[in-house]
Amino acid sequence: MFSRLGRYASRGLEWVIVACLSIMGILVFGNVVLRYAFNSGIAVSEELARLLFVWLIFLGAILASAQHAHIGFDTLVTKLPRAWRKALIAATGALMLAACVMFIAGGWQQMVINLDNAYPVLGISYAWLYAVAIAFGAGMICTISTNMWKAFRYRDEDLVLTKDIGTRIEDKMEDLIAHRHQAHPEKPE
Repeated sequence: MFSRLGRYASRGLEWVIVACLSIMGILVFGNVVLRYAFNSGIAVSEELARLLFVWLIFLGAILASAQHAHIGFDTLVTKLPRAWRKALIAATGALMLAACVMFIAGGWQQMVINLDNAYPVLGISYAWLYAVAIAFGAGMICTISTNMWKAFRYRDEDLVLTKDIGTRIEDKMEDLIAHRHQAHPEKPE
């Protein structure tokens, strides 16, 4: 059940990121065309694109954490015995979770401070800009906790919090093959 919920959450994040990027692209490209071709522009384009960009970055970081795509230096960790690897994963996970709590607390404070300040053209509160820290902290707490749980529960190879691109591709291919066999059990590979 949790893996299905995680897949839906990841898919939802992907769609929100795609929407943010699409709207940003349309706004910025449209504004460039309007400025050079018609000597006019969309007034809210710059502010909205900047706001969407900030949300896109932080939501992308949550998605990257869920997919083990963040940069990590695991050369030492992979050489250690299983017990030491577990201890290091627990320690780094605890530090990351503490940082997430700080993000949420700081984001909340900034959101409250800027509740009455509004974007000049867009007209919405600057609190929307700082609310991303709360969403980021909460999302990262979920992904870090899930990644730590998986690292302790599954195979020895999964006893890391980051994976290189080759490993992630191999894992995805295994998932696709398993899904294909479930959907079409009579077809050979």
